[in-house]
Amino acid sequence: MLANATGNETKSYELWWSIYAWWSCVLVLKMMLLTWFTGQIRVREQVIHSEEDRMWMKEKSSIILCPTGDGHPDVSRIRSAHRKDLETVLPFIIFTPLWLNVETCNSMVKILIPGFALISILYTLVHMQLLQMSPLWKHYSSMILYCILIYICTIIAVRYTAIIVHI
Repeated sequence: MLANATGNETKSYELWWSIYAWWSCVLVLKMMLLTWFTGQIRVREQVIHSEEDRMWMKEKSSIILCPTGDGHPDVSRIRSAHRKDLETVLPFIIFTPLWLNVETCNSMVKILIPGFALISILYTLVHMQLLQMSPLWKHYSSMILYCILIYICTIIAVRYTAIIVHI
């Protein structure tokens, strides 16, 4: 794409990649924070999922061993939020570079990439009950995340199919 690009197209392309890099780093940091918070909640609530974790606990008598990984509502919520990130953020990080190679609209890139990241953060905050909002917000933000992913994957499929057909 850059081989045939003009000066303005090259600047747009570089802007797109900088937007993608920034928001991808924000999403990865969010996922890393969720991992850290999971450990903090497990220590606070004294919930472990294996005997090896017993050494990290202060009060050895009140430890809850739950091999399924949950054992407390707070632990279940944060694990569920982290699982949602694995379902949405990782495909976003993988497929967006392919989309940026075939996308032609500046405004779509400037809206969808930050929009996806901000909605993902909102979903996590609402799901973990850090923001007291209606549960509908969680469902709507989840639907929007999947719609953005479907749009990106559809554009990739259509454009790359067209490229392959013309070869």
